[in-house]
Amino acid sequence: MKKVFLTISILIITTTIAYAAGSKYSDEFKKNFSICKPFSESKFNISYNSKSSYEIKGFIPDGSERCVYVETNEWLRGKNTTTCMFSQKQREEYFNSMLTPDAKHSATIGAMPVVGSHEDVVFLKYFNDPKVCNTVSEKY
Repeated sequence: MKKVFLTISILIITTTIAYAAGSKYSDEFKKNFSICKPFSESKFNISYNSKSSYEIKGFIPDGSERCVYVETNEWLRGKNTTTCMFSQKQREEYFNSMLTPDAKHSATIGAMPVVGSHEDVVFLKYFNDPKVCNTVSEKY
């Protein structure tokens, strides 16, 4: 009986966390992202034994008003570092998706329609555009 109760409790907690996920960014990060002010934060994911770091570097000093964002995902066997250079319009779109991260959203990425959470779909849109984001992978 205790095993059944424990299993059900874990299932309820896991489901609650999954549905209450929200944005992967803190409110402080979002505030700084909206104005492209340098800021960073990190989170550890126990489920995947991984660490994710999110960093706003600020504007590129070339006068283009593009904002540099770096996301690093590190796990036992390596890490991926994605560097994005968002135009003002792209930054505004991504920021708006951070405000409504769990809302249903769709976009065509390449020739493939993608449906998912607002924040995830907008990030995937730019992640898959080499004019905006580039990823470097390292294996350990």
